[in-house]
Amino acid sequence: MLNGTSGKRTEDIRAHLLRQIKIGNFSRGTALPSERELAEKLDASYMTIRKAIGQLVEEHYLERIPRVGTFVSPQIPACKVQRQLGIIVPSWTAPENSDFVMYASEAAEQDGWLPKLYFARHWEDRMLTDAWQNCDALLCFAPQAVNQMPAELLDRFRSHEKPVVLIGVPAHHFGLDTVAGSMELELKVILDRLAAAGHSRIALIEQYTLMNDQLQLGTPTFYSVWKQRITETLGADAVPELSILVETPRFELPHRAIYDKLKSFGRKLPFTAIITWIPFVWGVAAALTDLGIRIPDDVSLVANGDRQEVPFYRPKLSYLKVPLRDHAFKALELIRARERNPDLPVQYAMISPVFIEGETLKKLSGEV
Repeated sequence: MLNGTSGKRTEDIRAHLLRQIKIGNFSRGTALPSERELAEKLDASYMTIRKAIGQLVEEHYLERIPRVGTFVSPQIPACKVQRQLGIIVPSWTAPENSDFVMYASEAAEQDGWLPKLYFARHWEDRMLTDAWQNCDALLCFAPQAVNQMPAELLDRFRSHEKPVVLIGVPAHHFGLDTVAGSMELELKVILDRLAAAGHSRIALIEQYTLMNDQLQLGTPTFYSVWKQRITETLGADAVPELSILVETPRFELPHRAIYDKLKSFGRKLPFTAIITWIPFVWGVAAALTDLGIRIPDDVSLVANGDRQEVPFYRPKLSYLKVPLRDHAFKALELIRARERNPDLPVQYAMISPVFIEGETLKKLSGEV
């Protein structure tokens, strides 16, 4: 409740509403609650609320539309209210999503943006339209394959009316500014490292759904690059034996499915090395441990991905990362460039991979 005399109360309510606008609780273009709702919520008279709103209208923070309502002005300059950066991540919880939110918020703060977080279940989630309408620019961690995006949303994103940058997927083919790595390059680096250590029988653990989403983009995927290398080195007959494809039950993590699949091999493994994604490492390590198979003495393990907690895995994980922090800061560069020139050609920034030497990759001695 805001206390004080009538004049002081008006000023307090004006300051309260202005703060809500400045911190993004009332975004540009959005409607304020009705004056009667505000009067009840703030325990103030209707006239006091009306005077406070009237002052913000005179200062061009708010606009009144007769018989419709009061709205935050869409034209408030950045010198008065911070620009709002919408950060869109998939609805499901994952450490790398949280890491990206932290890095994006850091980049936004350094660049004078107010970050706002949105969770999207799929491309048709109304939250995406709300984010585009209410924010000045968007960073989007895709919740689905890009080619599943509805035409209306795709047209809105690539109109460049507001900067929109897709993160982590090759969306430049769809006319969208993109910051991503190269799956083809990433897997090549990993395979070359394993080959240099004497490994040729290299298994790949992948989810069917993830693989299918990648294939739908029509670009090289982890699976397609791995399959080509295995076919070249061992022949096509080796592919089914070394591809460990699992399907995760709905509303579950993949750990159990991966664990069960690996346990089915028993102690006699048809491979000397495993490539997997960092989120899958625990399921892999648990299965091998329970089989009595040692990492890396009996089988090497190399992962791909970027998570802040990975340096604390024991044994220290050998993995390739395409730094999420680099994604966030490069995306802000693309936004600045798009703001300066909305007519720029589609921008694509590729983030270089970094191989982290750990303790889970062992060089083979003698014949495999």
